[in-house]
Amino acid sequence: MSGIAAIYNFDRRPVDLALLERITEAAAYRGPDAGGVWHEGRAGLGHRMLHTTPESLRETQPLVDTTAKLALVMDGRVDNRDELITDLRAHGVRLADETDAEIVLRSYELWREDSPRRIIGDFAFVIWDGREQQLFCARDPFGIKSFYYHRDARRFLCGSELHQILEDATVPHEPNEGMVGEYLADRIRNREETLFNGIFRLEPAHYLIIRESGLVKRRYYDIDPENRIVHGSDDEYAAHFLELFKQAVACRMRSCTPVGAELSGGLDSSSVACTVQLLLKSGACAAPGFETFSAVYPGLPCDESEYIASVVEKAGLKANLLRPGPTPPGKWVTEARRFGDFPGYANGLMNEAVLDSVRAKGMRVVLTGVGGDEFLTGSFRHCADLLSRLELRALIGYLRDAFSRYGLEPWRLGDLPAVAAIMRDVVRPLVPLPAVRALKRLRRRDPVPSFINREFARRSALAERLTVEEKVPNAFSFAQAHMYGALLDGRLCQAAEQGSRSDGAYGIESRHPFYDRRIVEFAFGIPEEQRHWRGLTKLVLRNAMRGILPEKVRQRRTKAEFSSTVLQELEALGGERLFASLAIAELGWVNQEEVRRMYRRAVAISAADGDPALTRLRELWRLFGIDLWYRVGFLDRGGQKTRTCAA
Repeated sequence: MSGIAAIYNFDRRPVDLALLERITEAAAYRGPDAGGVWHEGRAGLGHRMLHTTPESLRETQPLVDTTAKLALVMDGRVDNRDELITDLRAHGVRLADETDAEIVLRSYELWREDSPRRIIGDFAFVIWDGREQQLFCARDPFGIKSFYYHRDARRFLCGSELHQILEDATVPHEPNEGMVGEYLADRIRNREETLFNGIFRLEPAHYLIIRESGLVKRRYYDIDPENRIVHGSDDEYAAHFLELFKQAVACRMRSCTPVGAELSGGLDSSSVACTVQLLLKSGACAAPGFETFSAVYPGLPCDESEYIASVVEKAGLKANLLRPGPTPPGKWVTEARRFGDFPGYANGLMNEAVLDSVRAKGMRVVLTGVGGDEFLTGSFRHCADLLSRLELRALIGYLRDAFSRYGLEPWRLGDLPAVAAIMRDVVRPLVPLPAVRALKRLRRRDPVPSFINREFARRSALAERLTVEEKVPNAFSFAQAHMYGALLDGRLCQAAEQGSRSDGAYGIESRHPFYDRRIVEFAFGIPEEQRHWRGLTKLVLRNAMRGILPEKVRQRRTKAEFSSTVLQELEALGGERLFASLAIAELGWVNQEEVRRMYRRAVAISAADGDPALTRLRELWRLFGIDLWYRVGFLDRGGQKTRTCAA
């Protein structure tokens, strides 16, 4: 975890050093250990350093090579260090200190635009190439590290955080209504735009070249649809996965401080924590210390204390059980004002109690179980694959097992959820795309939620945004294509950026073994039956964890639901009063009375059956967050309201 910044002047004027220092220092909290700027003519780079790996202790950034006329700033980590070092040396490249930054710089020097594809790890970096008079920027394949930028006719500037861009007073301070609509609908599709007009994100798996003639953006990495992993038995698949998983966990244990792990008691985080302990005991990796951190919620449906206890006992872990207290007063206002962005989300495990405890123990690295759901759960659309191959016996068995898990009976026509699922995930994927489009036009179903103002939706082309068809490789099966949607999901991209921002505020770097590129490629390459079989998800992970996890967790089919914590937070903030005078309603973005009715329905449903997961709490939180973002970022600034309404 570090902070980066860069400026490039298209008009060849020397870099404004004061601006460069300002946008660099705006990210100082991400890198309290060291900082510096470098500039040469039209280009300048800035960096704030947080030491997390042993190699980073001898790293200085900006890293400058005057002979090669290259300079680099990077936020990130190289996980295939040994492989790259070997390749570089085989090509005659001499490495001075083998830091991650030097490996990236030399990789660019040797392979140029192909260099990001060769790097496995989480990264966002900028390289000034003096010979080509260009900036080269790249972001990791899954968007774990954030990257924001703005360009106009005069200059390009970028940084790790959105608010760094806003340090330039010439950047327009205007809301992007299209993106606002996507947030309000809780269906963030776009991975490039932000809530501000003119401020963009570099999409995951893309690089960006900035030259005097303009910008060139290209994708450098994608999942290979032809990759197939074939073994003869479940045990062979499990052994292959475990080998890769140990590798993914071990490379993320590289730390100059003790390492923590988020432990929820679920299958994914438990697998990470137990694998760490296995590797430490075998000597396959080392760390100055290792402990787990768990948020517990006694008396609430989301409490997982019994599962956490079984994992701790099985692996002999040093555990920290933390009961989150009330949210600090003004937390969300402070976040929105500090970062100029949507505030955090009142849900999840890495909350203040956990982050405070991690920081108090001097830890800077925390491992998580994030990513297991996206790539190992499997997809119900495997049924469409079975139907397309006329494997009817397998299809019927799959449907029976899947529906029995949720208490649905698809054989009864009156069971509408089951029938709808069959039509959506079994039948519709087989219908030719032109026919699907024609059917949508005939049905005329409005994808825009009813609480969003119709005129605002029309002006921002929100319906078109919410129904945009993403390009998916044709060679994918229907199940793989559904999985691929996780890589295109703007919500996941935004969640990663938000998580990075929150961690950075505590001087912590979260690392996600399930987002290791080798794990993701494996997940796409195995047969669906290794992901989901007989109503059991993540089969290959469960098989790989035999003897490593306690059976209570390894065979677990339930998953904690944290929606109750969202409802508690909304009620603590004022409940229905919170939605009684929305600034975004006065602005004409939402219908205030419909929002209030939606809140009352959510509370009533929760009180009636104790299952807040069935309510629209995520949409309500998005409403609260966007209203707060607008109030803090525009109304509190003064003199902005008229310009915003006219935007």
